[in-house]
Amino acid sequence: MPFCPECKYEFVAGVKQCADCLVELVDELPEEFHPEVKWAPLHALPGPVYAEMVKGALEKNGIPCLIQTDALASAYGVQGTAMGGAETLLFVPEDQLKKSKKILSQILAHI
Repeated sequence: MPFCPECKYEFVAGVKQCADCLVELVDELPEEFHPEVKWAPLHALPGPVYAEMVKGALEKNGIPCLIQTDALASAYGVQGTAMGGAETLLFVPEDQLKKSKKILSQILAHI
């Protein structure tokens, strides 16, 4: 799957450019993106808007985060909550999972 070297989104096969960053996708992320990190799924959200909100809070607390969007958002740059049944997955380093869940629960309590 191709990735955006700027925002680190993973896209579906065949997509050539990130709709948000307007840069050409790459087959692999650069090594500076912590390839040694073991990523664990944190939570599925109903779209990239919510995922970006949570990602911002996690990064503010020093926790890197990966977002895996649904095929429609990845392929066409659709932003919003999401189509019915579609979801956006969040991944965090496995050793930060407990802290990430606590931050996520605080965010979700206010939505």
